[in-house]
Amino acid sequence: MPAVASLLAPPAAAQRRRFSPVASASLRRVASGGGSSWRSERRLMSELERTVTAGAAERVIRSYVGTKSERAALAALSRLLMDSDPLAIPFYEAVTQARWFKWSSIHAAAVAALLEANGSTGESRSLISDSISQHLQSTNEVALFYCDLMAAFSSRGLKDKAMDFYAELRSMPLSGRKTYMAMIKSLCLLGLPTEAEVTLREMVSLGYQPEAFQFGSVAKCYGKSGSLADMERVIASMADAGIRFGIGAADTVLSCYSSCHDHSKMLTWLKKMRKLRIAPTTKGYNFVLNSCSSLASVVQELGPSLPLSTTGLVKRLKSVSTLAAEVELVQELLASSSVLDKAMEWSETEVKLNLHGFSTVSAYVLILQWVDAVKGRTLPLEVSVVCGIGKHSDVRGEPKVRELAQEVLSRMGSPLQLSTRNKGRLVAKRDRVKQWLASFPVPEEGTDQSPDATSQQPFVFTLFRKLGQFFSNLV
Repeated sequence: MPAVASLLAPPAAAQRRRFSPVASASLRRVASGGGSSWRSERRLMSELERTVTAGAAERVIRSYVGTKSERAALAALSRLLMDSDPLAIPFYEAVTQARWFKWSSIHAAAVAALLEANGSTGESRSLISDSISQHLQSTNEVALFYCDLMAAFSSRGLKDKAMDFYAELRSMPLSGRKTYMAMIKSLCLLGLPTEAEVTLREMVSLGYQPEAFQFGSVAKCYGKSGSLADMERVIASMADAGIRFGIGAADTVLSCYSSCHDHSKMLTWLKKMRKLRIAPTTKGYNFVLNSCSSLASVVQELGPSLPLSTTGLVKRLKSVSTLAAEVELVQELLASSSVLDKAMEWSETEVKLNLHGFSTVSAYVLILQWVDAVKGRTLPLEVSVVCGIGKHSDVRGEPKVRELAQEVLSRMGSPLQLSTRNKGRLVAKRDRVKQWLASFPVPEEGTDQSPDATSQQPFVFTLFRKLGQFFSNLV
């Protein structure tokens, strides 16, 4: 790669592009980091925002890479790439010079795509050719790199360039299950379901057993393009390929129907799963509830008439939704406790509701289910709701699930408060929770509230919560 100095654009914050492109799952996993790595990453981003010259930014980057662990440095690099920050390019240069550096196909492809998007075509081509000549030993390794390049370039809207890599890929002798799986994924990201299905059939004909995920990716790609008949044909072909209808296949089917908002088909599959005693997973729960537009709008608005019980929620959906199947979907999930049972942990000292992995819509419904479940039960000494601090949010550091949990529980009159030791956990003692639950159910949809209270309560709750978050961030 060229020297850092030639790649550094003026690093003023106003000149940086800040948006989150569609990133590969691998890049998101690395960027998730955790613990002290995440806190040091936040400090790095703050320092880089304050730099006003290329030299200052270079010193900050080299100091960070030289003093932090490999995990912390790679997480910061992934975050910069996902944010399309031009400083990801000199950061990558610094990483390649670290003593622990190991070449990564994912990062090299992402940097090459960012260079191309920024107009540095020559540097992008140089990085790609150097990567192939210096780090890749076999045809299969090159093929996998081309798949990563297809995914990275397509995520930045560079479809023509991504298709060039596909043409190169097709001119090579291909082998190996991993190569075909990566190619199917990349073609689906490009929005090419027909080509992806051809590759899937080729994979099967060569004896490489695909998983439900590959069928689901192709089917969903058809669904997004509006070819619902083709989507259902691919779903049906899973059985012919020997894919057993288990948890993975069930999630795949729910994902496909949720992508095209086919509530009737989702309802049919949920009932079939119940008969086969296949419980929905967290992913399946998210797929179904996120596809319910009426429910999503209720949660997004967080208005004063937000239902605070499962009964109130169903009643509200029946009044606002024009789709009967949407209401039935929510009722079907509310009637099952399987997802809640997995998310709720009981011990002698604590009962905990873990909202990790749930979307804001799913978290809202799960909280209402949870309140119904703990009512009338003997509680341990402490009750808590674990909602995280936004490390895995689309916009990292924005704890949307925590904010929703605080808002909903505060409107319920719950005693659960943000823990002083863990900013991703709401906690309360048993006696206070028992007293609160004994007063339930609360009045629904604003009844017995004065007009002033109806209009001001949500603002007051939000104001106090925002103040608490501000002071916790200062600490």
